[in-house]
Amino acid sequence: MSIKIGIVGATGIVGSEFILLLEELKLSVSDLRLFASEKSDGRQIYFNGNGFVVEKLEKSKLKNLDYLFFCSSEEISKEFIPVAVANSICCIDNSAAFRLHQDVPLVIPEINPHALRNHKNVIANPNCSTIIALMALFPLHKRFELLGFCASTYQAVSGVGNSGIEALHRDIGGTFAMSQDVFGEQILQNAIPKIGQFYSNGYSSEELKMLNESRKILSLQRLKVSSTCVRLPILRAHSMSIIARFKKSFDLGEAERILSTNESVDYFSNTFPTPLKQTGKNHIGIGRLRKDTFLKNAATMWIVGDQVRKGAALNAVQIMEYLEHTKH
Repeated sequence: MSIKIGIVGATGIVGSEFILLLEELKLSVSDLRLFASEKSDGRQIYFNGNGFVVEKLEKSKLKNLDYLFFCSSEEISKEFIPVAVANSICCIDNSAAFRLHQDVPLVIPEINPHALRNHKNVIANPNCSTIIALMALFPLHKRFELLGFCASTYQAVSGVGNSGIEALHRDIGGTFAMSQDVFGEQILQNAIPKIGQFYSNGYSSEELKMLNESRKILSLQRLKVSSTCVRLPILRAHSMSIIARFKKSFDLGEAERILSTNESVDYFSNTFPTPLKQTGKNHIGIGRLRKDTFLKNAATMWIVGDQVRKGAALNAVQIMEYLEHTKH
């Protein structure tokens, strides 16, 4: 396939990962347009050995592209995606702007590619934590029928972009004001149980994304999900401890066979994944699988995934690949 691609937020951490992936996957890109804010206008980024100049994002420039990846804020997506769609560009959005819109597919290609049928040129990439959790749970759901899960997440600072990484580095250097601005608290030597804004029910926006997005992706409106999302001073890759309850009797040996033979995950039978092990990996790592001692027909597991890669850039690229494949 030879495709014309644009990236909004090309100088950010997810946008940069997109460019790396397009090179790694050796996709036939006939045109690459890189968009960012005014402060990055004119900056040069290399792709396949050639220099590409970053352009200031403007509505008049959103033309003659097959796909446009949005790796920026909800506000940017809401303002610019309608313009791109009007110019027949398929937009794959990494923000939360359209995820819960009824007519916008929210897609993990390994789980619900059928949702892409009859899309209207706006496709939402799920939240990174939702992708990581469901990539581990879906193979088990197909056999045991998931009723719900409880997740405690341990999320890397790069989840908020380059500013999170810079804040941690400044903390290490002894300058703490920036991390308080970014995270509300000093991040070094700390754990902050607040990601996003708090709502009146006590849950944060990140925690409610896990609930609402999981229900939409799995088409399970009665799915029970409770989570606590915590920011840790880790550079990259999110970790989770999950207790999942199933409708059917849970068999540990069968679950291990399902995960160890699944091509979309890395199953650790005698050891466990860590953020360092999974950084840069395309697959989600699953370890410490065991029968839960508290709930009936439930499993407890440890999950780690690179939230910049499979949790963002790779998932979006896979959506594009699926769309291109089904054209022919």
